[in-house]
Amino acid sequence: MSVLDDFRDAEQRVAQRLKELEPAVAEYRELEAVAQRLGIDVPATAPAPAARTRRRKASTAAATANGASASARRRRRTAPAKADGATPAMRGRRRTAPGRREEQLLALIRERPGITVAEAGKAMSVDPTGLYRVVGRLEQRGDVRKTGRSLEPASK
Repeated sequence: MSVLDDFRDAEQRVAQRLKELEPAVAEYRELEAVAQRLGIDVPATAPAPAARTRRRKASTAAATANGASASARRRRRTAPAKADGATPAMRGRRRTAPGRREEQLLALIRERPGITVAEAGKAMSVDPTGLYRVVGRLEQRGDVRKTGRSLEPASK
C-alpha cells in the first residue's frame, strides 16, 4: 500500500467520522443556545466545536490584552439577555419603537424630497444600512417612491 493510498484511506475515515459526529455537534450548539437564553453558565471544560474554540481564543486574547480577568471575560460572554429580548451586545443601544423609524424617515423625505438613504441615515444619526428595509416597507405601502438613489414622497 502506498503513502497516497494511506492518505486517501485516512481522508475517508475522517469524512465518515465527521458525518457520525455532526448530529452531536448540532445538538451541542442548540443546547448551548438554550443555556445562554436561560442564563446558565456553560462550564469552560465543556467540549466545544473547533471553530467556536478559535473565536473564543481570539476574544480571550483581546480581553487579556485589555487587562480583563478570566472571571470578567466569562461573565461578559455568558451574560443573559434582558427580559425585553435585548442581547448583551445591544444593551448600550437605544431602540426605536416599532413603526417610529418609518414615521421619522417619511417626515424627513417629505421635508427634503430627493434625499438619498445615506443622507437620511446621517440626518437621523443611524446606520443607513438599517434604513433600506424601512424604505422597502414605505415603497410597498405606497408612501415613498424611489428613483435611482433618491427618495420622493408618493403623491396621493
